[in-house]
Amino acid sequence: MLSHMYAIIPSIPRTVYPYIGFISIAIGLLLAFAGEEMWKILTSLIGVILGASLGLAFGTAFAGFVGGLILGLIGAIVGGILFYYIAEIGISLLIAYFAMVGTLILLGIKGGVLGRSAQSSTVPFIVALVVGLAVFVICIIYFKDLIVVFTAVAGGILVDYGLTVFRVGQLSTLIAFAIIVIGVFFQFIRISRKKQGMVRQIEAAPPE
Repeated sequence: MLSHMYAIIPSIPRTVYPYIGFISIAIGLLLAFAGEEMWKILTSLIGVILGASLGLAFGTAFAGFVGGLILGLIGAIVGGILFYYIAEIGISLLIAYFAMVGTLILLGIKGGVLGRSAQSSTVPFIVALVVGLAVFVICIIYFKDLIVVFTAVAGGILVDYGLTVFRVGQLSTLIAFAIIVIGVFFQFIRISRKKQGMVRQIEAAPPE
């Protein structure tokens, strides 16, 4: 994997790769063990970057450099706030969309399993819509669980990538897998303790 990394970004001196490795490992560990608490910050950061990029592009095109800076700043603020508050809905919608597309493919909408009848019928679209809606509801209900698994896996991948810099061979994959498993377990334990703490606070609250 290290040779592929050198090939992708050959312009960066090799002396910099250890720093890249350390940063990748650090971010990976944070995601694996604290991803449930970090994901909104990360999605908000993505919103800031996307909003600033779009605002700068459109502002520069229609109002020059100064207009681009102003719209870029506005876009960064709006994008950050928007992604922070609707990230859960947005991610769930994205997963539901992929579920709908996968359902249409499985139903042979292009002449596969159902053949020509699928092309001349609205049934596949209705089925896909129902599947997508069900997946969306499930994602909303179990969103925190999905985030825990997703961030732990992403963290493990980053750790694996970072360790390749130090030429540890297949050991990096084993370490990454262990981090994923431990990270998922650790985050679920922490969520469970938070819930128990909230229950205790409610029970300890004086009656009105």
